[in-house]
Amino acid sequence: MSWSRIFAAAGLLPALAGAQADYPNTSAMGSMVDPNSAWYRQCLRVQSVQPPARELPASGALHALRQCGAENLYYDTRARPHATTSDWEHVRHCAYAESDATVLMMLYANGYGVSRNHELAVKYACSLPASPAEMDGRVAHLNERMQHHEATPFDQCDDITSGFMGGQCAAIQDRLDSKARAGKLAVLMKTWLPGQQAAAAKLQQALEEFAAHRASDETDMSGTLRGALAIEAHGVELDLFAHDVQDAEKGKLPRYSEQQFQQLDKKLNQVYQRVMQHPQKDGAQGLGYGTVTKEGVKSTQRAWLAYRDAWVALGAARYPGVAPHAWKALLTQRRIEQLEEFGA
Repeated sequence: MSWSRIFAAAGLLPALAGAQADYPNTSAMGSMVDPNSAWYRQCLRVQSVQPPARELPASGALHALRQCGAENLYYDTRARPHATTSDWEHVRHCAYAESDATVLMMLYANGYGVSRNHELAVKYACSLPASPAEMDGRVAHLNERMQHHEATPFDQCDDITSGFMGGQCAAIQDRLDSKARAGKLAVLMKTWLPGQQAAAAKLQQALEEFAAHRASDETDMSGTLRGALAIEAHGVELDLFAHDVQDAEKGKLPRYSEQQFQQLDKKLNQVYQRVMQHPQKDGAQGLGYGTVTKEGVKSTQRAWLAYRDAWVALGAARYPGVAPHAWKALLTQRRIEQLEEFGA
């Protein structure tokens, strides 16, 4: 999933455009810059450090490397069990072509495809937009790694202090989790009949829509961690789906009775109505003191109903021995718990 929709709703996208080319990069610090601080002085000491010419991409290759996606390429390569020096060279050249200081910082700090270079890692760290606390923590962390010859991989997310970066780092992990999840599901479904695979594809589309609504419409977006919380809410739904499929393939299928479903369905309607009757905040449709609104819950509920029905369709195609009400009961129980979060 692209998180531009969620970040836009959370008011996080404008921060991306605030970066400047100043060195050290103080674009996110406002008036809090202290030229006498330890991190600032160290940034100045490494300002003239240059990478070895042999590690730069050939000038003729720069055009072909544009829009190569250095950050995604870096994390995909790091996740590969047997990444080669050539693989890391491609990441490095891509990072230079895109002037991606974040990736270059991590490459030289970890020695991926190059010899570790502490001064270059610090220089690239000093080129990133960050708050004083984040900059100080990151530079200090790099110093500690050099002094103690730390072997644990260094990451841009190790020293974050802002909700914005919390969201960015959550998005990075979500993307990696999504790839791993999709890979496992692909293995499970590769022998399914065409009709079963078609039903699964429709279900996954409905799941994505429901998960997106859970992230944007049923997550409180008022705090600084709003981006991370939205991503977490989205990921939870995808994880539940993956676990349900894995369980079903192992024979762990829902066994609710028709009566149990009717009881759960009645309770769901009662809980939903209580949410809709929740006292309005200042004449608006808000629930409590967060950003979740009744209209947002309505939109999510519609997406959930489509998701539930898509599960029933897959169940009929792949697990015909399970009654439709059993799938509905399983998902209804979860939906009740979600709605009860709003004080219903």
